[in-house]
Amino acid sequence: MAAHATTEETHTGEIAKPNTAWIWRVFGILVGITAVEFVFVFLMHPSTLRNSIFIILTIFKAFFIVGEFMHLKHETKGLIWTILVPVALLIWLLVALITEGSFIGEVLQNMFK
Repeated sequence: MAAHATTEETHTGEIAKPNTAWIWRVFGILVGITAVEFVFVFLMHPSTLRNSIFIILTIFKAFFIVGEFMHLKHETKGLIWTILVPVALLIWLLVALITEGSFIGEVLQNMFK
């Protein structure tokens, strides 16, 4: 019988230095977007434009977080599109429902006056 001995060399090298530069870059980008959100929220008068800007920046920040921390930007294009298309359709649905809901609310208010 042949003895199958495996000889694995174990290298006791240095521990890799942590790559914290990308964490600080992501932190800086998220802080910047959040600061812009705060500027728009606290300095603009309440309006549809202010709310729209705030929602767009929040969605942008959410996509950035998903891309960086859930590593979606490193996936294949097919997987990215299977996630982005339903989310875009959901956002479109919400905008349509809010628009129609406010229209129906106005009609009902005018009807009972």
